[in-house]
Amino acid sequence: MLKLRIIPVLLIRGNTIVKSVAFKDHRMIGDAITAVKVFSNRKADELIMLDIDAFEKGINYELIRRLSGNAFMPLTVGGGIKSLEEAEELFKSGADKITVNTLFHENPHEVKKIVDVFGSQAVCLSLDVSSAKGNYLPYYRGGKIQGANTLDESLDLLKELGIGELLINSIDRDGLMQGFDLDLIKEVSTKVDVPVIACGGCQKLEDFCNAVDYGADAIAAGSIFHWVGESIISIKESMLNEGYNVRQH
Repeated sequence: MLKLRIIPVLLIRGNTIVKSVAFKDHRMIGDAITAVKVFSNRKADELIMLDIDAFEKGINYELIRRLSGNAFMPLTVGGGIKSLEEAEELFKSGADKITVNTLFHENPHEVKKIVDVFGSQAVCLSLDVSSAKGNYLPYYRGGKIQGANTLDESLDLLKELGIGELLINSIDRDGLMQGFDLDLIKEVSTKVDVPVIACGGCQKLEDFCNAVDYGADAIAAGSIFHWVGESIISIKESMLNEGYNVRQH
């Protein structure tokens, strides 16, 4: 059995880490390089970095090179990827995996090209979902645009393109620290056969455990680390004591 992963998510704006609430109201956290060093020392299994300005301003490859040089864990990078060439440059800059969002909705053919060149294991889909209209609906461009596909159609397209991992993010719970949308996690985890990373709403240790119980293979979070100050090391120790198969360093 694969070990469960604890993954900090860092939103990048310029050279700064920010945190959002429902994909809005971004608050400054601190320096990106410092944050990467902190999570390296705290034994994160992986790190996801999403540049929320990159689609408009372009990908900052130099920053990615600097960040990857301080990341002593696998690094997934997303934000602003529009082509196979840009994905290739990200891998050259130190990314171990990339995550796609807008590209998946607007140009899935280009995503397939990236998968064909670099392999399924190198590509993650970041699927941002809201249930504000009564059903789970995918959105992109920072949650501003509703996708043309339903949730089920998006999951089918993930399979068709050969994407190797799914980051499922609840827009409604982002930054609110009210617990994960467990129904969403359960629904997607029963419909795909790739690892599912749950994101959006984590507040306490119990939320990590609940997400796993409902089908998550990994837990991604931001607020609990930034605002609560919870340590990844202590979370892993507590989950291990509860019988969960987490990695010890």
